[in-house]
Amino acid sequence: MTTAPSARYLWWRRLGVIALAAVLLSLLWHWSRASDATPVQVTRLALLIPDDLSDDNVHVKLWQDAAAENGFAMSVVRASALLRPGGLPLDAALILPDTVHRRMNDALVAQLEQRVRNGGQILLTQDAGLEDMDGTYHPVQSRFSDMAGVRYALYGELGARMSGEQVAWVDGAAMPLLRLSPGKLMREDSQDPLTSTQPPPLADEELAVVSYNYGRLRYPVFQTRGRFDGRRLMHFDGDGLLAGLHAFGKGQVLFVNLPLGYLKLRTDGFFLNSFLRYFAQDVARLPQLSPMPDARGAMVMNWHIDSAAAVPAMESLTALGVFEQGPYSVHLTAGPDVDAEGDGQGMDLANNTRMKEWVRRFADRGDEVGSHGGWIHNAFGRLVDRQDRKLSIPLIEKNLAAVAQASGRSVREYSAPIGNHPAWVTRWLRGRGIHAYYFTGDIGMAPTRSYQDGLRGPEDMWSFPVMSYGVYASFEEAQAAHVPERDIEAWLKDVADFCAEYRTVRLVYFHPPGIAMFPEAFKGWMRHTAELVKNQTLRWTTMAAYADFANDRLKVDWTLEPDGAQDGGQWLEASHPRSLEHMTWLLPVDRYARPTLLAGQAQIDRDVAYWRVVAGASPTLRLRLAPATGSAASTSPSTPHPDP
Repeated sequence: MTTAPSARYLWWRRLGVIALAAVLLSLLWHWSRASDATPVQVTRLALLIPDDLSDDNVHVKLWQDAAAENGFAMSVVRASALLRPGGLPLDAALILPDTVHRRMNDALVAQLEQRVRNGGQILLTQDAGLEDMDGTYHPVQSRFSDMAGVRYALYGELGARMSGEQVAWVDGAAMPLLRLSPGKLMREDSQDPLTSTQPPPLADEELAVVSYNYGRLRYPVFQTRGRFDGRRLMHFDGDGLLAGLHAFGKGQVLFVNLPLGYLKLRTDGFFLNSFLRYFAQDVARLPQLSPMPDARGAMVMNWHIDSAAAVPAMESLTALGVFEQGPYSVHLTAGPDVDAEGDGQGMDLANNTRMKEWVRRFADRGDEVGSHGGWIHNAFGRLVDRQDRKLSIPLIEKNLAAVAQASGRSVREYSAPIGNHPAWVTRWLRGRGIHAYYFTGDIGMAPTRSYQDGLRGPEDMWSFPVMSYGVYASFEEAQAAHVPERDIEAWLKDVADFCAEYRTVRLVYFHPPGIAMFPEAFKGWMRHTAELVKNQTLRWTTMAAYADFANDRLKVDWTLEPDGAQDGGQWLEASHPRSLEHMTWLLPVDRYARPTLLAGQAQIDRDVAYWRVVAGASPTLRLRLAPATGSAASTSPSTPHPDP
């Protein structure tokens, strides 16, 4: 008996069809422009930087962080390397970063153009190469205009008006290509975020980018002129180009008219990560070291229990099915007050028998019991970024101690009251053994190493950006705005489907009293996630557990190299100081035949468009990757099985 597909399945499948159609159209268009091209087998990313820029520069580090977090090998290459005899082999897909590589001489510009004509791949970000070595603009337009496929940086025509802020619009077909998370987009004529309660977007439909608190986002862009002869992904009003993929000679250029690095330094790394993944995985067709154990999607449910009012609400959660799943990240503000000392509205954990029983229950279930700020929830949240840290630190310490005492375990997670998390707190928490924290910057992203005040925290500190339903992140905010319960339920289910579909992880957060405002939405979401968990496409995790995995994953050393054989095969070699177990590589089936295991342990199967290689309990792995043939690319999915 065949079960009819659900409406949710059809909604997400249609998005997949839109994405596939966009990719096929792009490839067909590219092949028609370069039918005599010999495909270049890309093996790595390379960040092209000026010769005088230090490897320790923050703009180098942020791109390296993004490549590592997304799971792609990337080297750093000096500009002079391209100008030497022999140059840089075409197997490196180049990234030209914004802000720090504005100055280029004409010889380098010409070399980059020729590289793409010969079959190279380049991610060109907004102001890269905008100036000559004297810091002077081209008298007409950017020297990369032909390569980008559109005229931009029009200094001759517009002078200082060549740039300005514009609302960012995403083309409907680009939504799945860029993997824009649920709640991040809004239709042109709507004030509600796009969810599965609405018809799927059309391929050429305009979708505005929105974010928590800010609404529709405006970005600094260069004005553009002319028809873009390529695959448009994003645009701004007046038919200006924000991002698009352009065939140039035998190669391709992904032009992004956004200052990606500049934005990442200001707690908006969403598009840097999104475009880097798209360029590496979908354009360059590189293998990916999945950010997830076993390449399975996951969700973090983060509760903020911050006052006495939360305790009665906890009692109602059992009926909603919440304790049938997990583990979750449960954070507490332990003091007796909320707004001011002596108001008596706080949890008073040390003297609250019912709440101490709940904390023990959480710990026994395997939930991670974390700390929510500094003892007095609202007062601490209002002042922590303004008052001397010597006044804030004792409150954080007091809260940590009370939570640890109640749970009987060390505290490994932290969340900031009112979302107020100054940069110094990250470094201070790291000194206390905490590696994971809730964050209201980098909205919509997977866990990341966030940058604040132009700097990154410790390398092993992971922020967990909160997901938002448009401008709302909590149920209380959504209820105050009269958001229908069916829309909240759809958004929650969309987030779960997104994580399962794209093998990623996202955090959603709640206050227990807020859950009571949308009980049917929460109950429906719990039923939906239970099905995804049962089907082994999703799992629950905690902030601390994922941070442990992410830090372990950073220790993986892996390379992709040509093997010298006539068929153009490659070696994939990986090692880890302890074990590669659960580390997983995704290899495009349209590029590679079934991988051959030569050393180490691995389970290899086909997962839709990718070969999935799940490493076993061995410190090393070696694979041979042969090119795909027509039959290999069309092979039906196989069931998982270990290789000999």
